[in-house]
Amino acid sequence: MTLITFVIPYFNEEQYLGATLESLAAQTDRRFSLILVDNKSTDRSAEIARQTAADFSDIPVTLMSEANAGKLFALRRGIDAVETPLLGTMDADTIYPPDYVAKTLALFASNPECSSVMAFDALGTAVAGSQWVQVQLWPNHCHTGGYAQNFRTAAIKSAGQYDPEIWPYVLEDHEIFHRVLEYGPTVYAKDHVCRTSDRRDDRTDVSWTIPERLLYKLLSQGAMDWFFHTFLARRFEARGLSNIRLREQHWQSGGANQSAE
Repeated sequence: MTLITFVIPYFNEEQYLGATLESLAAQTDRRFSLILVDNKSTDRSAEIARQTAADFSDIPVTLMSEANAGKLFALRRGIDAVETPLLGTMDADTIYPPDYVAKTLALFASNPECSSVMAFDALGTAVAGSQWVQVQLWPNHCHTGGYAQNFRTAAIKSAGQYDPEIWPYVLEDHEIFHRVLEYGPTVYAKDHVCRTSDRRDDRTDVSWTIPERLLYKLLSQGAMDWFFHTFLARRFEARGLSNIRLREQHWQSGGANQSAE
């Protein structure tokens, strides 16, 4: 029985998508399905998705496309099609260990009141001690990204899921975390990890500033609506940090950005 669907939006990921899908093909728990959403790729990404999906003989794979450029639109299209009780978002440049699905499902099963289960980007088999301390200090804050967020489908859809009318900026994974948190607590586990690509090491041009990050940590869940939709939205708008900026792939073409369209 399929319990969870993973939505993977992708745009020009021919260098990474195949390895990501191979890591999912090696999962020990097979109770999952995949929705792959091509967001106007101009390289071989869609071809790789089709070829690799053919090898998932026991895993349902749905191939979709989204004509509106931007990760928010691709995520929304994929999530609208989810029918399983649980869903997860993944990134096309991330490697998931063989027990990723098993741990995700086990954490949901042992925490029936939770709305979400989060995993970490970690080099080893457990998150670094310093990051785990932050989780203990701020358990109701987001400590991971869209590459490893898992939700109860009813909760994320009730929260309005990804919607440019609600949040059209970067940090969509943090903003939606707090909307979903209204439907139940989140669960972290120190050994629930995956590994993103090294190209993410510098995202300062599409992220928040250190003062903004510090303020986020200091505020309670009750202040998050103001923090995101009044304070941070105004600042992100002034800096041009719309979500489509995530399509700027600086590692391509000798450092030149790929077109946002």
